[in-house]
Parts: sequence; C-alpha cells; structure tokens
Amino acid sequence: MRRFSFIGVKVTHRDLIKTVESELDQMVELLRQLVEMESPSTEKQAVDRLGHFLADHIRQCGLEPRFEQRSTVGDIIWAEWEGSSPERILVLCHIDTVWELSSLQRNPFRIENGRLYGPGIFDMKSGVAATMKIQEYLNRSLLRPRKKIRFLYTTDEEIGSNESRALIEEFARQSQMVLLTEPPLAGGVLKTFRKGVADFTLKIRGRAAHAGLEPEKGLNALEELARQIVRIQALSNPELGTTVNVTKAHGGTRENVIPEYAEATVDARFRTLEEASRIEGDMRKLSPHIPGVQLEVLGGVNRPPMLRTHRTEELFAQARLIAAEMGIDLREGGTGGGSDGSFTAALGIPTLDGLGVNGGGAHAVDEHIELAALSERVALLARLVERL
Repeated sequence: MRRFSFIGVKVTHRDLIKTVESELDQMVELLRQLVEMESPSTEKQAVDRLGHFLADHIRQCGLEPRFEQRSTVGDIIWAEWEGSSPERILVLCHIDTVWELSSLQRNPFRIENGRLYGPGIFDMKSGVAATMKIQEYLNRSLLRPRKKIRFLYTTDEEIGSNESRALIEEFARQSQMVLLTEPPLAGGVLKTFRKGVADFTLKIRGRAAHAGLEPEKGLNALEELARQIVRIQALSNPELGTTVNVTKAHGGTRENVIPEYAEATVDARFRTLEEASRIEGDMRKLSPHIPGVQLEVLGGVNRPPMLRTHRTEELFAQARLIAAEMGIDLREGGTGGGSDGSFTAALGIPTLDGLGVNGGGAHAVDEHIELAALSERVALLARLVERL
C-alpha cells in the first residue's frame, strides 16, 4: 500500500479513513446543523443564513470566504486554498434545496437503522459537509495538495442555476478539472455523463363563455391543452434516450365557464445536442387545433448534456486508481438528472460528478444517506483533492 508523509508521520490510505472515522460524531453534528438550516432555493434569507454559517467555518479553517451578491437568490460563496502549483481543482457544490420551509416538521433530522434522514441531506448537504471537512484537513496539514483548491457554493442549482451559471463557467475555465459533490448513483457510482435538460411553459388563450347558455361562443383552452399534451408527449424518442413529459397543468376558473386560459409545464431530457435542437424546434412549431386559440411557448434548453469526453475518461481512470489504493472499487455511470457539471463539461473541462455520500430518496420524504458510507466518501474526496 502506498504511503504519504504528513507532519513527520507516515499515514496510509486506511489511516486516513480511520482519522475520518474517529471524527464521525463531529460530522454527524455538522450534518445536523446543515440540515436544520433549511435553505429552499427561493428563500434568499434562509439560504443566506446557511451561507454565513458556511463562511464562518471557512474562516476558522484559515481560508477567506468571498461573497458574490445576488438580489433574488442566496449570495454565492467561494474560497481558495493556495497550492504550490498554478493549476487548480474546482470543487463545486450547491447549498439550496427543493424543500419548503418547515419541511423539518414532518421529516426531522434523525438516525434510523444506519441511515441519516432529513430534507436535503442527500442532495446535497452531505456533499457540502464533506467539503467542510476537507477544509479542516487542509488547515491541519493532513492534506497537502499541489494544486490550488477552489471551493464554490452556489445557491440556485435546484431552480436552473440562472444566477450562478456565468460564475461556474468562469471558474471552470480557470481550472484543470471539476469535482462535484452531488449525490452518487446507487452504490456510490460516479456520474461521468448526464442527459441535458429543457424546460418549457405552454400558455393557451381561448375565449370564455357560459357553459350552459352559449358554450359555442367559447374557445376551450383546456380542450386545446388536452390535444397539445398528446402531441407533446409524442416528441419523446426512447431509443435515443429522449423523454418529453408534461409535468404540471392547470386552467379554467369556474365549473360553469368555458375556460379561456390554460397552462402546462414541459420537462425534456436528451443525450445529444441534436435531440435538444429537435425538441426545441418542435416545441416552437406547435400550432392550435381549435381555430382562434392562441399558443405561446416559453423556455428552452436549461442544461446541455454532460458528455463523457476522452479527458473525462482519463480523469476517471486516475480517480479509480486512487480509490483502488484505498480499497474502494470506484465505478461510473450516467443519469437523466441535470447538474451544474453539465455546464463545466460542455466547456471541455474534465468533470467528475457524484462524489457525495451514498444514499437515496433525493427530493422525496425518505431522503437519506448511509452512515456507514460517510467516512469512506469523505476520505475518498480528501485523497482525490490531494492526488489528482
């Protein structure tokens, strides 16, 4: 087993895991604090509260937190550890969640049957906690990376990253690689490719009329929507991995009025830019079935597909070797979910996603991480930050 020297003491990979394991109670407490600071993407004050907690921790670790102020979402935070090399690793996280305020009332932080539960713990506050431990190890000289390590914490990933995308891309261009502490696939599998994502809103305007006295004078927006749903769903192409789904719809005002307005949201996922172009083009070409009805299509591609490039293959191969030295069989896969890694990979920057803690139930009431996996995943991230 390869050995590394820290503070005059020989420390093996297994010793690192044991060091992390010895501080497991501290990590669990840190996770409790993070989870109980609820941080819905749309609640700026709540997200900023968590951001200031994070910034205090960064200062205690000898780093200087930087704030990128935002008016509608939480302020973005970043900090950098200065290595001896001009090269840089970007460690990318988000501190916002999909959970509404007061979600803790029905889903409190708890430990049950070897699992830690709580809103946002899997996606991705356990990944945030892992980066905070890495900062502690840097401060204690338990890790001595050659490259600069930049930690970036965004605040709007769950709602499309519109306020953070430019900064993510700027920092990615200044880096040689990107590591994301998003949740892994089942069994701790990393994500080296993802589908792209497009979001659309279809607005339909008809004409109201009395449903009993003169319905023929109305233009039924809900009827038009029903027909459009069938057309939109047919845009899917499962053979190419393309899915198009109407995910939310509403319309009408009263039970005795022909509805003059209806609206639907559409979620599209695709593996290639060609499919993205096709879907966007077909959505723009939608035309009404009912004469006189007006259609409006808003939105478009939100995240490009995260492609598995040759440079990402090489990066994963390096990570796999480092993990193997720790006794970890690191594997890779892909997913239909989007992340900020799609932006960095689209720039040609080698990107490893899914370096968070094993678990499941993302965005669901049983969201959890595996307690037994916590120490190993933190140790893995620490060694990757040091060795890559």
